[in-house]
Amino acid sequence: MVSMNEMVTFVVLIALAALIAGASALALSDFSAGLTADSAAQNVTTNGLNGLLNLSAQLPTIGTIVGVAVLIGIVISAFAFARQ
Repeated sequence: MVSMNEMVTFVVLIALAALIAGASALALSDFSAGLTADSAAQNVTTNGLNGLLNLSAQLPTIGTIVGVAVLIGIVISAFAFARQ
């Protein structure tokens, strides 16, 4: 089952992923502004930024799934220890 220490680790990792995604999106956006329009570098940067934004849009869903998994683990372990 999942312990409280592991829950804190999950929360910190999700928050860290959100911070990294936000900082990367800002860096790509600033870098993209200085490139020639319709160049290969501009297209690659735009596609990378779109992929990063799609990934960061899924972070709340990932956090919810992790949270629900932790809660289910807590409930199951509570019932398992209550029977002993």
